[in-house]
Amino acid sequence: MLHNCDPYYRVIPYAITDSTKQDLLEIAHAPGAFVDISYKISFFKLPSKLQRFNNTGLDCVCQLLRVNEPDSVIHKDRNRHNEYEGTYMPRQTVISFPLTDNSGETCFYDEQKNIVAKVDYNGYGAILNTGEQFHNVNFSIHNNTRIVFQLCFENMYHEVIDIYNEKLVGTMI
Repeated sequence: MLHNCDPYYRVIPYAITDSTKQDLLEIAHAPGAFVDISYKISFFKLPSKLQRFNNTGLDCVCQLLRVNEPDSVIHKDRNRHNEYEGTYMPRQTVISFPLTDNSGETCFYDEQKNIVAKVDYNGYGAILNTGEQFHNVNFSIHNNTRIVFQLCFENMYHEVIDIYNEKLVGTMI
């Protein structure tokens, strides 16, 4: 299942330990943990609580995303500051790991918003080019809630691939 579709995504081995996964899910299931930012993709409200999970030594920010409704907006991510804490959230490229059984299908689009690539990385991780490429999550009413843990980078997609190959292969979070 490990494959790539540059410049959109690369599927990588799953790198979250069972213990970390359980800790993250406990945090994610707390009441009021997420806020919808109008894309129908909810961000974790207080990302400062997640930064202890960055054991990589890399310059990135940890985030949780949740999708539990269909028709997420096709968009490109932008680097921004969290509205609740002011935490800087780089969104140029992310390394994403599903925490729930339903990872959902991430779809990528060209500039005219025609679909060009899809990836369902359930059971794996994925390096996603979220800042340069239009994308959304294909989620239907028959899916279960999707929660993913992400390492978020300001670096460009090809730079994060190099960082992953040089510093993260074999690292467990």
